[in-house]
Amino acid sequence: MILNIPFLASDESQFDPRWAEQGYGVEASLFDRAGVMDDDIWRRVRATVRRIARDVRPRSFTFHFPVNDSDFVAEPAVLDRVFQAIDLAAEHGLDGIVLHTNRTRPIERWHAMDLAAERRRLVETVALIRARAAGAACWIGLENLPVVGNDATDADPLLVYAADMPPYVGGNVGVTLDFCHYSYSVHVAALRRAGQLAEPELYVRVLDESFEDFVPMLPYIVHHHFSAFRGLASRAGGRCVEGVLPWLGTVGEPVYAAAFRAIAASGARAVTLEIREDDYRRRRNVFRMIRWCERIIKSAGAS
Repeated sequence: MILNIPFLASDESQFDPRWAEQGYGVEASLFDRAGVMDDDIWRRVRATVRRIARDVRPRSFTFHFPVNDSDFVAEPAVLDRVFQAIDLAAEHGLDGIVLHTNRTRPIERWHAMDLAAERRRLVETVALIRARAAGAACWIGLENLPVVGNDATDADPLLVYAADMPPYVGGNVGVTLDFCHYSYSVHVAALRRAGQLAEPELYVRVLDESFEDFVPMLPYIVHHHFSAFRGLASRAGGRCVEGVLPWLGTVGEPVYAAAFRAIAASGARAVTLEIREDDYRRRRNVFRMIRWCERIIKSAGAS
């Protein structure tokens, strides 16, 4: 298994070529719309990806398409940038592209929407992406989102649970499992079962899945993101913080150790470690996470 270190693709100063020398992979990440829709930034991002692919050649190289205000279902211009990202990945030998469903809306708006119809729209658009990627050596991994946004104002409920995965999968399109997101959603379900879930109106839909329910879906999963979370989103001021080290999270380290062991034992090629840092040019926490992961990999008998 290759452990990937992410960096902001629009800020090459966050990238360290020594990571590749040490055997780690990388993920070139974008989060905001401007990363692909501002022509100058998009040109710079593509140049950075080309340069790293050509000169550094990391063992695993993935690209993370923006999630914020980047609705490729409703906006043809954004979908075209998805197509350009596929071409970029295919041309330069990237493993794949991480793509969220990008249908984030205010919670109140989702409560008034037809979820089945919205899911059909997404499935139809994913079919266009699958057709564009046909024959390319890279995958597209649709990433699950948490059951509610980190500040409890919005949500994207179309790909949250393991049960949501199958309709989107086929051809070059699979799933990127973000276990931080998944563990949050499962934790919310557990609180609801125990009658301890405050503000139930925040949740568009909650399914009773367990922390292990992703395991049967591993054949659909082409890539993994891994970290823990701390806190619960609430309109009373609570916030969920992602990218936390597993031993500092809300759920507890054993949950993450068991999940990572299952991922390692499955033969997963790479896992991107989305770990928060105080300074992304001087990484500390991700290397603490790497040491933790290496212990789990060794205990699972994986390589």
